[in-house]
Amino acid sequence: MKTSEIREMMPGERITRLEDLKEELRGLRFGNVMQQVSNPLEIRAVRRDIARLKTIIAEEVRKAGAGQTEGPTEKAGGEEA
Repeated sequence: MKTSEIREMMPGERITRLEDLKEELRGLRFGNVMQQVSNPLEIRAVRRDIARLKTIIAEEVRKAGAGQTEGPTEKAGGEEA
């Protein structure tokens, strides 16, 4: 899965795809232990897809949060007695 494909997805689709990939990875790991996986390199590809999705989701969260940040806050109280 390419990053351009991920960026074209709606946020809900990204979350759903991430959950699907996690489930797929779980199955691949189990199959690998049982020696049923025909291509062990598929595990690597799924792990990388998960990392790409998580990275893009985190970028979107940072973008959304950056627009909502306020300036530095001042401490209340003034001078001490």
